[in-house]
Amino acid sequence: MSRRSTSTEPTERIVGTVRLGHDPRVLARSLGKGHIAVIDRTDLDAASAEALAHAAPVAVVNASESLSGRFASRGAQRLLELGIPLFDANRAVLGMPDGVRGQIDIDRESGVLVLEASGLRVGVRRVSADDVDQALAYAKDGASRRAPELVAGALDLIYRDGAALVEGPPVRGLDLDLAGKDVLVVSAGAGMEADLAALRTAVKERHMVVIATGEAANTVAVSHRIGVIVGPFDGVQDDVIKNAGVVVVHGESHAAAATRLGALGVRYVSSDSRLESADLAVAIAASAGARTIATVGMATTLPELVESARGASALLARVAAGQAWIDGRMLARLHRSRWSRTQTWILVVVAVGALAGALTLHPDVQDLMDRLLGSS
Repeated sequence: MSRRSTSTEPTERIVGTVRLGHDPRVLARSLGKGHIAVIDRTDLDAASAEALAHAAPVAVVNASESLSGRFASRGAQRLLELGIPLFDANRAVLGMPDGVRGQIDIDRESGVLVLEASGLRVGVRRVSADDVDQALAYAKDGASRRAPELVAGALDLIYRDGAALVEGPPVRGLDLDLAGKDVLVVSAGAGMEADLAALRTAVKERHMVVIATGEAANTVAVSHRIGVIVGPFDGVQDDVIKNAGVVVVHGESHAAAATRLGALGVRYVSSDSRLESADLAVAIAASAGARTIATVGMATTLPELVESARGASALLARVAAGQAWIDGRMLARLHRSRWSRTQTWILVVVAVGALAGALTLHPDVQDLMDRLLGSS
């Protein structure tokens, strides 16, 4: 970022390579330093914002309202906290070519902000901390009124996908048996990495089957074997896809996925479910007979569901899971390793002592000890 003070130049200019992607979490996988991220996400959520911020772009431009005031979405707040400028624009910004050099000119005197790339100029509006505070306050006041909307949205999903969820399976052609097994469903939500670390022992000792959404797959694969991947695969590493037991294409062009997965020699099934990928993963685990379904990176409380644009999908998934569902953070608290660290060290000391005692009884060892003592 460079600052200009002449009358013919903007007082501030942000320069970078324009990277275009409707889904911020998918775009974040190919985003890097020096990029201007152009996304299309109404009510930007905190998890998507953190994924973008992790790539350290110079700015984020949203073709939709980052804060509509309808939901208490924390994405805009999170970007500002991390020092990344956020701008709202109109739909014309989606017409900018991907990968070209662009710049955001900010005239502090007139307040005019313009994103220019490849000859296309689009007006943008900078999202400020005051904008965030006002929108969140408005959303909080209307939270109680959105509970009926949450239920109505869930009923609409039941009308569309209810037969598959009730009669099963939620994905046609998917032959998956999880009867009597514990399952961990991972989505790329806030706190995902910390929660995964806390659950590492539980996953290992309970032999949990791990189901990951596409945006979480690369991170999960570092420490766990993935049994099922659900969701868009743009940005998922080839070896992660190949090593997964089951692949479910959801939330992206089936034709594009078929081309890539076919080239990798990976068998897959497709789903047109209106559920979010993480919620579809929960429904898949429930339909397959999972004994316990623990979730990571997903909204779990009623206030979170009410304040989320995807609350209806999450609510329906919780109903599908029934009594099998448990929040991953709660499972981490409840799970106790078979051996604590103290117990392990006690066992090592006892074992070493027993070995030393056994050796002293051996005739050759006794003879060696007598000679050593005698020589001294």
